[in-house]
Amino acid sequence: MIFSRSIAEDVIDFMQALHISKAHLVGYSCGGNVALYCAVKHPQMFTTLTTIGCSGVACPEGADEFEPEWLIQNECYEMIHQMMERHEEAHQGNWQEFMRQSAQDWRQYPQLTRNELSRITCPALFIAGEHDDFATEEQLQELCSCVQDSRYLVALGCSHRPHMLREQPILINDSILQFLNNHAIG
Repeated sequence: MIFSRSIAEDVIDFMQALHISKAHLVGYSCGGNVALYCAVKHPQMFTTLTTIGCSGVACPEGADEFEPEWLIQNECYEMIHQMMERHEEAHQGNWQEFMRQSAQDWRQYPQLTRNELSRITCPALFIAGEHDDFATEEQLQELCSCVQDSRYLVALGCSHRPHMLREQPILINDSILQFLNNHAIG
C-alpha cells in the first residue's frame, strides 16, 4: 500500500475512533504528504493545515541515497544505526524495509493534482527552510496557488528541518502557534 496514503487513512481512522470531529493538522516531510492527503480526502475534519518541508509534489532526486544497498555500500553506518534505533518498533527491526518504503514514497508521492489540492478548504500554512531541496520557495508558491486560503513561510538560513534545534525552532513554533491561534477550533 502507498505509504503516505496508508498513514493518512490511519490518521482518519484514529480521529474517528476517538470521536475527534475536527482538528489542526501539522505534518513534517513525509508527514506533510500525509497531512495533504488528509486535508484533500477529508477536508471537513480539519480546522487548519500546516506542513513543514513538503512541497506538495514528488521530488525523486536523492531518494537512491536512502536505499539500504546504497547506505551499506557507502558505509553510512551511523545513518543505518539511527534508522534501526528510531524505527525498530514500527518495522519490527527491519530498517531496510522502512528505508525502501521511505525512498519509494519520496520518489512517487504525493501524487495530488492541482484540482485535488484545490479541495483543501481549511486555512493552510506551508513552511520550508531557505536551503530545503524538497520544498523550495517556488514550489511553496505553486502549492499556495492551488490552496485557496494559504500562505507560506521560508525560514532564512535553514535546511529541511527549520523547526529543529540548530535551525530556527522559535521562529517556526511561534509562527505555527500564531497561525493556530488565528484559526481556533470553534
